[in-house]
Amino acid sequence: MNFLNALEKLPVYIEQEQNKIAEIQKDLPILQEVVNGTWSKEMRLSELKTELAAVERKIQLSIKPETEREPTQQLEKQKETPNNSENIVGTKDIHLTRGIL
Repeated sequence: MNFLNALEKLPVYIEQEQNKIAEIQKDLPILQEVVNGTWSKEMRLSELKTELAAVERKIQLSIKPETEREPTQQLEKQKETPNNSENIVGTKDIHLTRGIL
């Protein structure tokens, strides 16, 4: 009995699906034009990407000299700070309490 009821409903479902297909086919040419057409802001986007690349290069070039200066600054700091091993050697003969070393 259920099988017969299902067979009776099939033509209604087929008709509904055919109507959906017909509506989608009406929209198909419009959607194809949208997909295949040129985008109005595509040129502006490519210009902005080129400008972004130029700005990033300028930033990298401005950062690079600073990183080259840093090693010389580190060498100067090392010269200013006394060497701990020299301090220990200088105090070798003097008896110090544990808290000082």
